[in-house]
Parts: sequence; structure tokens; C-alpha cells
Amino acid sequence: MILLLSLVFMLNGCNSNNCPLTTVSFAHFEFLNSTDSKQHTMGDSVVITGFTVADVTVNDTLKDGTVTTRIVKDSLLNEILYNKPTTSMSLPLSYKSTTTYVIHYSKKMRDTIVVEHKNIPYIESIDCGTMMFYKVNNIRYTTNALDSIETVNPDINNEEKINFNIYFPTN
Repeated sequence: MILLLSLVFMLNGCNSNNCPLTTVSFAHFEFLNSTDSKQHTMGDSVVITGFTVADVTVNDTLKDGTVTTRIVKDSLLNEILYNKPTTSMSLPLSYKSTTTYVIHYSKKMRDTIVVEHKNIPYIESIDCGTMMFYKVNNIRYTTNALDSIETVNPDINNEEKINFNIYFPTN
């Protein structure tokens, strides 16, 4: 009986791991008013895109109907990351050393945010796999509609905490 109980506890110990529930690291941005630091709500028309540079394989069809394959080096790729009213956002970072976001307020009005960071691979345990953490070195941005960006916490990991405050003028 004791042997059986010991075996059950050992098997349960092997099946349960202490892996974190969240294994993805996001940069957390809060939108605030410049004058009173109260929450600022981004409207329906705001779209936030992320940009990355990668090599892209392109298949071209020639006039004779043959297909030729070529690689376009350092192509700029973008993807919509947010397109809803919000007072904050959590965005993924690139595995490259910089991540670029663009806030599109309208067709002609936009701000660009470039986060320069160090990528830090992190292993909790072999069972949990690897995670990527980041250390922010610098942040650059345009000020077409936003006032400023403050780095609150430069360590970006799988904890949900504010990393940046984005300040907007109050009208």
C-alpha cells in the first residue's frame, strides 16, 4: 500500500510543472492626457500597425508563362495589430533588435514609434520551453499627434505591467 501511494505521488509530480501561465512577452502602452495624466481613449478610426524587415520570396510570371523565383532582400512587412477604441495596448516585439509601430490616426496623420531593445532568451525549465524577454535601450517617436512617450519599465517580460506611457494633448 505504501509503495502504491509513493508511486502515485511520484507520477503526479512528473505530470505537473510550474510553468508560467503566460509565456509571451508584450510591451504594454498606456494612453494618457498630457495635462492631467488621466486615461486618453483612442477612437474608432485609429489603426496601429507593426513593421518588420525580412527577406521575401517572390514568384514572377514571365510573358512566356514561365515562373521565376527571386528573393527581395530587406522587404518592409506590416500587419495590423490594433484597430479598436482603447485606453491601452499590449503589442508583441520583434526578434530583431528594433520594433517599429505606426499609429494611423487618419490617412495622412500618423506617428511612428521605434523601440530599440536587447533580446534576452529565457528558460524557466526544459518542460516549459523558452521565452523571449526584452530590455529597452531607447525609444524614438514622431510627434504629429502625440506629445511624448515615457519609459516606465524598460524590462519587458511575461508579467503584465506598464512599460510605456504615451501622452496626448487634450483639446
